[in-house]
Amino acid sequence: MKRLFTTAFLFSFLFAFSQDYKSSSRLSFDPALEPFYHGVASGDPLPDAVIIWTRVTTAAPGNLSVQWEMATDTTFQTIIASGTETTDESRDHTVKIDVTGLSPAQYYFYRFEYDGKKSITGRTKTAPVGDNDYLRFAVVSCNNYQNGYFNAFKHLAERNDLDAILHLGDYIYEGGVTGTPGVPGRLHEPPHETITLEDYRGRYSHYRLDPHLRALHQQYPFICAWDDHETANNSWRDGAQNHTEGAEGLWADRKLFGAQANYEWLPNRIDESEPLMIYRKLTFGNLADLHMLETRLLERSEPLSGQFVPLNDPQLWDSTRTMLGTTQMQWWQQNMLNSQARWQIIGQQVMFTALNLPVIPLLVPQPSTANPDQWNGYAYERQQIYNFVKNNNIQNFVVLTGDIHSSWAADLPDTNYNATTGANSRGVEFVTTSITSSNTAFAIIPSSLYPAIEQENLHIKYYDLFNHGYLILDITKDRTQSDYYFVSTIQERDFTTYVGGSWFCNNGESFLRQASAPANSPVNSDNVPLAPMVYPTSVNEHSDIVIVSSFPNPFTDHFIVQFYSEKANKAELRLTDLAGKTILTETYPVANVGINYVKIDAQSLPPGNYILWMTSGNDSFRRNVVKVR
Repeated sequence: MKRLFTTAFLFSFLFAFSQDYKSSSRLSFDPALEPFYHGVASGDPLPDAVIIWTRVTTAAPGNLSVQWEMATDTTFQTIIASGTETTDESRDHTVKIDVTGLSPAQYYFYRFEYDGKKSITGRTKTAPVGDNDYLRFAVVSCNNYQNGYFNAFKHLAERNDLDAILHLGDYIYEGGVTGTPGVPGRLHEPPHETITLEDYRGRYSHYRLDPHLRALHQQYPFICAWDDHETANNSWRDGAQNHTEGAEGLWADRKLFGAQANYEWLPNRIDESEPLMIYRKLTFGNLADLHMLETRLLERSEPLSGQFVPLNDPQLWDSTRTMLGTTQMQWWQQNMLNSQARWQIIGQQVMFTALNLPVIPLLVPQPSTANPDQWNGYAYERQQIYNFVKNNNIQNFVVLTGDIHSSWAADLPDTNYNATTGANSRGVEFVTTSITSSNTAFAIIPSSLYPAIEQENLHIKYYDLFNHGYLILDITKDRTQSDYYFVSTIQERDFTTYVGGSWFCNNGESFLRQASAPANSPVNSDNVPLAPMVYPTSVNEHSDIVIVSSFPNPFTDHFIVQFYSEKANKAELRLTDLAGKTILTETYPVANVGINYVKIDAQSLPPGNYILWMTSGNDSFRRNVVKVR
């Protein structure tokens, strides 16, 4: 049998990667977590149910049986639900369970077990029913791994005063390793742009190994929507700015790959057969309905080109251009009409309120709308929403937004809006800044021109363009308040936090007022312990080598194996057919402790299904790979 690759080629490939991926910056598999290296998570809480999640990383082939249990205490003395779930490679070995029969407004603790090894303990909370006085959410968005440490996630994981985390998109970024990272060596894996299903799975896997993100998922249920970077920058129904049809495959395939990986890796309550339909409503008693919208992949019309579009451009008022589409719009409107909740909270992706620019010499030749990828570029549909809110007397309309890596608080101005009294504001919007993504949206505009822009946008009451962090949404019967929390740095592990501003909307007013201080939580967090970050090391013994992913898969002439190695050692690679016949065997030294890569040249291999084995010492991992054409 002709060798498919040479030892010299293997060594040169590994050496080349080691120059770009310094071992000191690599995410490590925590030995104590085996085989649940990615931790646990929960999401989309209902009064009587919640999704719980984990991922099993193991060498075992075929279906895996994973046990789970949920209790009312951290020591699992009072188990109220348990069961067994199966998973396999078709789901990237992820496990999602909708645990039902729970009590409302109750904290629960959960864990998983596979092959005698237990996961860390997760904590979650169900939604309330009936009359309730208080809710508190953290609102986050835009966590670009390459741009810095997830310090805001660390701070949130330690707060212990939240009902849930609302993530409004850009959970991952699709780009490859380009430019200079915000932290030396903190780089995306896989190192190329994500295009295939294996690529997206690998990127989620890499993000979910971050200890701060893992800790936040452990402590709170997440409620997630995607934006564009979960597939490709400035995506829409039939394409994306960062997608080249043909060269990068079909957009129809790529967006489904991104949606499938999103479904597998996040604890969303979504129909697996309809992974693009992520819009949904969650009810929190009679205090708030949370409407999570989809504004990217289902029906969005192509965004208008350019950074600025003249205000008199007729395309802005083209009635055929849509963000939501007819079906989702009707669903949303009916939900608001039928709602019994005091507050209508809208979780969505891109800035809703108008952001207009005056003439700026050499930059903006005439009054224009900024960033037509936002609702600015879909002015007709936005006005239809304003009309609906007005004509149906929808009260307490609050929009939550991410996307633009900066913080904003604004009224939602309709015709004849009065900036002094707030008259004819249809609601309010709170925009959270990024966790780490670059604050570059307004870098091209000199700060000396900000006063002129402020005068053009009197409905915008607050903005911060240069800080990272999150917002806390504090909801009572009397008011909804947003407190903007910032971290002092994302380039260092040590950081401090501070509040940059606080704004609120009173019940029945539909416009903003400035708060004198952050909202105080009436919750006594001492009564509800955080899930313990104590690993069950007494039962878990760590494997020396773990295959994380292989890509592309299917492949044509080559594929790359991404694997984790606990120590420098010799590793054996073996490729077999499905009958177990060995196609090749190769032994080589592992270049680095941590993540490693090896490229397999398979040009002479006939199309078909194969099994890749990697062995180090007594540990052996396998991965199914497929060659096409």
